[in-house]
Amino acid sequence: MLEMVGGAGVETKIIVLMLLFAVVFPLVLNRLLHKMVTQKLCALGMSRFNYDGDPVLTAGGLILVYSSAITGIVLVGLLLLRGAKSELLLHGILFVIGMLIMAFWGWRDDRASDRDAKGFRGHFGVLWRERRMTSGMWKLIGGTSTAFCLSLTLSNSLWSGIVSFGLLALSPNIINLFDLRPGRALKMFWCLTALAGAFGLWIMWASAATANWIFLIPVFIASILMFPHDAGGKIMLGDTGSNALGFAAGFTFVIGTPVYVQVCMLVLFLCLQIAAEFCSFSRVIEQVGWLHRLDQWGRATGAENKKNQTGSSGLV
Repeated sequence: MLEMVGGAGVETKIIVLMLLFAVVFPLVLNRLLHKMVTQKLCALGMSRFNYDGDPVLTAGGLILVYSSAITGIVLVGLLLLRGAKSELLLHGILFVIGMLIMAFWGWRDDRASDRDAKGFRGHFGVLWRERRMTSGMWKLIGGTSTAFCLSLTLSNSLWSGIVSFGLLALSPNIINLFDLRPGRALKMFWCLTALAGAFGLWIMWASAATANWIFLIPVFIASILMFPHDAGGKIMLGDTGSNALGFAAGFTFVIGTPVYVQVCMLVLFLCLQIAAEFCSFSRVIEQVGWLHRLDQWGRATGAENKKNQTGSSGLV
């Protein structure tokens, strides 16, 4: 467990204090960050057409990124003040840094104007035909490089490093693949973290698992607070939010579950990525009854979307 100055009593106190901060900070920051970020996005002209053809603010995932990052920095600060020398501090720092970097590459893509190329085939196709780097290709390179660097630090063997790299590189894009309808990416994030939690119960005694869930709590709470705005058609997560949530989910599996679970999830992610190149997930979801009901849960109707957009942002 944690090797902290002051013994086991201080260890328990700091864990409890961190849990308290992890829950309270996102709740306190949410309203202020939502107002500041939406005003900034409006000023930058960050409006995109959604699946209904209506203009909606995008890159709203900045709200949960800022909230999670600020809270994460506070949690790391608490550990440093207590003289922590453990995996908890290392994983916390890597989690915050990794999420911010992945969000940056998503933000760069949200800001770009070259949005015609879709999927790996589309981006590689533009590179091959036009000898031009799309914003999506830069995001791919940046995200892959980040995943590689983090996997070197998180893994203690070649095999676990390969698996960690695959999960951290693919998980942001997996969430992004589902960010095609209001609320869908958030639900996918919740499903993945629920799976990680279920499988991770086997090793919850380990400090790595404890660290994972302490630093994941602010992201989870921020995503819940974001859900009414996203599902209500008022604002889109964008690649900024999808990348951050995807990284958080991948990181959850890497340090919170056994390696055989990570291998299974990596295979699943690879299958989803390949399938996305050849079929529409939206069409599949619409054709499967229980998936369609889950997809529709919490989502406003088209008429309500227009009303929400008009009333909240004045974009329509």
